Amino acid sequence: RISEEIDALEVMGVPSLPFLVTTRMLAAFAAVVPLYVIGLVSSYFATSTIAVTYYGQSSGNYARYFQQYLAPEDVLWSFLKVLIFAIVIVLIHCYYGYTASGGPAGVGVAVGRAVRTAIVAINIVDFFLSLAIWGATTTVRIAG
Repeated sequence: RISEEIDALEVMGVPSLPFLVTTRMLAAFAAVVPLYVIGLVSSYFATSTIAVTYYGQSSGNYARYFQQYLAPEDVLWSFLKVLIFAIVIVLIHCYYGYTASGGPAGVGVAVGRAVRTAIVAINIVDFFLSLAIWGATTTVRIAG
């Protein structure tokens, strides 16, 4: 409401809260999924390059152990976690942005609160999602 954009939407008859939140939610999904895929592929090739060039392992050996220790369903679960993280972050930031007041200084305060709240919320959500998905056990077999 700082620059009266929200008031302008309401004057035009557009429900401001659903309009602003849904557009940002769709934008987050459109951005997060491809970026996460790029991150996964990049991390695979980066670790493969390090294992082969720096540690002298064969690429076949790296691929064998990568497939042995990383279950494909874990990658799929990670996509679900990323989407839930995006929802949490967007909702928190939309709330603080929508309720910001007090001019530019108030926007700065709202941004700080939103970022701090999102960091704490993501850690809590990550803990409970990991507990719900994998429980107290793990799919990584180290020994035995």
